[in-house]
Amino acid sequence: MFSERVFVLKSVRIIFTKKDNARFVSHLDMNRLMIRLIRKSGIDIWYTEGFNPHPYITFALPLTLGFESDYEIMDIKVLDDNYDINEIPGKLNDVSPNCIRFVKAFEPKEKVNEIAFATYDVVFDDKGEIFEKLTSFLSEPSIIAHKRTKKGDIKDIDLAPKIKSYRIEKMADDTFLEITLPAGSTDNVNPTLLLDAFYEKNPHKYFYYDITRTDILNSNLEKFS
Repeated sequence: MFSERVFVLKSVRIIFTKKDNARFVSHLDMNRLMIRLIRKSGIDIWYTEGFNPHPYITFALPLTLGFESDYEIMDIKVLDDNYDINEIPGKLNDVSPNCIRFVKAFEPKEKVNEIAFATYDVVFDDKGEIFEKLTSFLSEPSIIAHKRTKKGDIKDIDLAPKIKSYRIEKMADDTFLEITLPAGSTDNVNPTLLLDAFYEKNPHKYFYYDITRTDILNSNLEKFS
């Protein structure tokens, strides 16, 4: 008589980067891609139960389409609690395109609802022309932006008190902005909201910019893990 195998699940948090053409992959398509990569890598992950079982994959803070990222978070559950999770990044990199690279894997220390902030790098292709205007804009005591609610209404919000920190640097070919904004389930400020407010106030010339999310932080401004 055979005994039924008992699986002991292990939660795994995977950190990966999303660069170049991957920034144009939507959150839904990224979920599908990750399922294919995990299957192709041979990692034995847990499937949800019920009428429509599917691989258990969750993303801590879905990235805005068009953004690059240095610190993306994906959670899975493996079926063997003795599984060496240090092997996971290498196995996934072997089957993944170069625009998505898996950095490390570890057992989660914090819950997703403990995410409080995110840090972004914004690079303007302006040869430093907007440095003074951007510096003045970010130092204002009130920065009003127009945000669309889930009901479709437009409401004005003041972004100035929501900016945790920022740094501006004028460079030879561009203006560089590093900024930390609220992120997560409690409050979330997309940097494009801030930039829309800037260009509404300075409409004379628009410059192309790239945005990279560089970090995800908890309420103590420590790297979320």
